[in-house]
Amino acid sequence: MTRKPVRNSSIEYIFQTRHGEVAIPCTNTDRVMFPADGITKGELIAYYHKVADVMVPELAERPISVERFTKGIDAGGFFQKHAQKHFPAWIERVELGTKTRVEYPLVNDTASLIYLANQGSIVFHIWTSRREAPEYPDLLVFDLDPPEGKFEIVRTTALRLRDLFEEIGLRAFVKTTGGKGLHVVAPLDGRAAYAEVLALCTKIARHLVAKYPDELTIEFYKKDRKGRLFLDVMRNALGATLVAAYSVRPRPGAPVSAPIAWAEVEDPHLRPNSFTLRDVPGRIATQGDPWARLRDEPGSIDDADAALDRLTS
Repeated sequence: MTRKPVRNSSIEYIFQTRHGEVAIPCTNTDRVMFPADGITKGELIAYYHKVADVMVPELAERPISVERFTKGIDAGGFFQKHAQKHFPAWIERVELGTKTRVEYPLVNDTASLIYLANQGSIVFHIWTSRREAPEYPDLLVFDLDPPEGKFEIVRTTALRLRDLFEEIGLRAFVKTTGGKGLHVVAPLDGRAAYAEVLALCTKIARHLVAKYPDELTIEFYKKDRKGRLFLDVMRNALGATLVAAYSVRPRPGAPVSAPIAWAEVEDPHLRPNSFTLRDVPGRIATQGDPWARLRDEPGSIDDADAALDRLTS
């Protein structure tokens, strides 16, 4: 990859891809995207270039949706899941859906990530399955959504989930959301369909709610939660999405949905917006990627379900 200035507010990135050399003129790089922090579009694009080596492997081959903010976060944005007609041919696509067919873009390389960032894409949302087997997820997700101002219960619940996952043979990983909570995930072998993954997650959630009824709930409506943490398992449904690891969120400070080590979850100073666009690249350079071994030991839904039955019988 080479990078060269084109005009005062433009930078051209040149990449070697499996489709040949591609040039991406990044325009209006001096546009302020996060007004409270002075973070420009050029800084956003540079961030995604710096984290691409650790981010792209979990984006690759997954249907992608983005939140675009063409004038900055204060001007509002919009959600986009269709590949646009003006996208270059070298950005790969996959068409999915039953009644409504959607042609999703795929981010299979750094060039595609930078191209979409230049389109004003701040947030990247992924399916938990990939193009070759779109109905069979290779990732299981718990979204821990706390009551307002009660992050302590998020940390506690994440650690309980980690321990339970270990008991049923799943390897647990965790990341901040950049919003209010944490995501606890487990890699899967991709042999179970979405319905099976969702059924196991629901069973796990009900087990935890029965054990901690005053702290946890699976009630969807906030009025029914009564100050309890919501164990959201619906990101395991076909067509649902998850904010990608290392994605920036459109909030003041440019917080990142950052993979973290379990030791960091034990730190009472941890917050869901603890890590930002400006510090995550340095964090990776000094500490490495906490999800570097995510794919080493994918779990089996069938084995985990049987283990949970033995545990709760």
